[in-house]
Amino acid sequence: MVFADLTPGLHSAVFRSFGEPVVVNGVAVTGIFMVAHESVDVSTGVPVSTVQPVLELREKDASGVEEGDAVVVRGVSYVAVDVRPDGYGVLKLFLHKVGSHDD
Repeated sequence: MVFADLTPGLHSAVFRSFGEPVVVNGVAVTGIFMVAHESVDVSTGVPVSTVQPVLELREKDASGVEEGDAVVVRGVSYVAVDVRPDGYGVLKLFLHKVGSHDD
């Protein structure tokens, strides 16, 4: 048995335990939302600290999701600025808050 054979059951357990309702392009799905802290070096040698909202979705629940798509988590509107598949059936969406000062 290889890792890929185990991922469907693993994904079900993880999303059942840690998932929450979210809306992607008007469709309700279950996702895992995190606001990860990251340090970015802006080529000045001085790191800048920021947070990056990230939403993980099962590909089977979110087929066709792409950059620019609308996402609502906990009543807050975001836009997907990067969509990265993990190769095992999960999409990681990097989000930008709609209406934030960075728009």
